[in-house]
Amino acid sequence: MNNSGLAASLLASALLTAAAATPAHAAAPTKMWVAKSGADSASCGATTAPCRTFQQAHDNVAAGGAIGVLTPGDYGVVFVSKSVNITNDGAGEAATPIGFGNVNVRAGPGDVVGLRGLLFDGAGSGSGGIEFDSGSALHLQSCVVRNFTGTTGAAVGIYFVPSTKAKLFVSDSIIHNNGSGGGGFTGGIIVRPGNHADVDIVLNRVRLENNVIGLHVDTFSTTGDVHVAIRNSVVSGSSGNAMETMADPSPTSRIIAFVRNSAVIGNAGVGISSFGSSIVAVSAATVARNGAGLSATNGGQIISYRNNEIDNNTGPDGTPTGFFAPR
Repeated sequence: MNNSGLAASLLASALLTAAAATPAHAAAPTKMWVAKSGADSASCGATTAPCRTFQQAHDNVAAGGAIGVLTPGDYGVVFVSKSVNITNDGAGEAATPIGFGNVNVRAGPGDVVGLRGLLFDGAGSGSGGIEFDSGSALHLQSCVVRNFTGTTGAAVGIYFVPSTKAKLFVSDSIIHNNGSGGGGFTGGIIVRPGNHADVDIVLNRVRLENNVIGLHVDTFSTTGDVHVAIRNSVVSGSSGNAMETMADPSPTSRIIAFVRNSAVIGNAGVGISSFGSSIVAVSAATVARNGAGLSATNGGQIISYRNNEIDNNTGPDGTPTGFFAPR
């Protein structure tokens, strides 16, 4: 072998040896833990070395991974940029601090975020609990969102404002004492998609109590459609309207909502309100002791399955704009 061939052979051997000696980059863990006694670092997250905040655990965990709670505590604001599940399954009260957007979701297309067993408490001065700006879906289960009554802006418990197609699922949760006189739509759950976003909302076994507006949905900023399903839920004690859907009267966007087996009771404003290109179908619901029962304006429709209890409101009970034929 000539000198040039020998040199090339030795170089190739050296490169292979160096490559074999270099460790592969470790993949991010798929499970992280937080604890009140934890400490944030780039390597925290194991049960033996938990993180102190949701944000550090989020930054350390792999996309699609999970964050668990080991002990009760306040775990800080978290900005979510990827698929992740944050879960408290009985460790005690796991909370976020006073502020706006205590969980702020700005994730990518296809990203799904899950929150379970968490407390969001504005303590009378916070302006917002959960804000969803982008991502594929937000799942909220067994959570409490309360006391976001700050006067800076429109105080909101859950602010769902995606600019692309997205879904919101809320179950077994209570959202109470949210909203203020700070202007705009304010209250328990506010849904205002933008751009061309189509949005699906499902509320099951949800209690919206003592908010300014219980549930507000509008399509004023989108050409997409919004579909809402509400089952086995209660809206009560609102100082404004309990449930309102507002779509531009033009046919560029629509809201289609189904309310079934739910109670809309004791709200100061209208129990169920439909405005513009909005259709609300109501079945097996109780609408009573509200400032008014039903209100459909500017082309809005409220369709009854003929099995509702709509009476004893302090103002007019209101009349459905149409009825489904009995089966």
